[in-house]
Amino acid sequence: MAETTTAKTTKPRAAKAKPAAAKKPAAKKPAAKKTAAKKPAAKKAAPKRAAKTEQAKQIEVITKILTELARTNFEETVEAARAVVKSGNLRKAIELQSVLVRSTLKRNVAATREINKIAGESVRHLVAPISDRLSDALSSLRK
Repeated sequence: MAETTTAKTTKPRAAKAKPAAAKKPAAKKPAAKKTAAKKPAAKKAAPKRAAKTEQAKQIEVITKILTELARTNFEETVEAARAVVKSGNLRKAIELQSVLVRSTLKRNVAATREINKIAGESVRHLVAPISDRLSDALSSLRK
């Protein structure tokens, strides 16, 4: 029988870094001044900025709606929970909870409709330039 021996594999050690002699930092050369004429502002930049500010306003309105909705839902839920605990009657507790669910659902649906309206207006506003270009291209092809 032949005996097998496992050879140890060792990784070579990294050489220790020797402390470098203190060198003086190289003096930086002064950069040459570039004299480039300023480019005139693009005329198309204004509509993009206007679109961005319009988008920011719409996002702000949506955020306000969601914040108000969350606050109102939380407050109403806490009030309903207190009323359920104080009710002491199972039938009355179930009735209070069903009233809470109905009012919360109505409020959430109203907020969703308002957000969808804002989102639809935003999409129409953003797609209008593309739609105009497409209709112009199609009308030029028809000629």
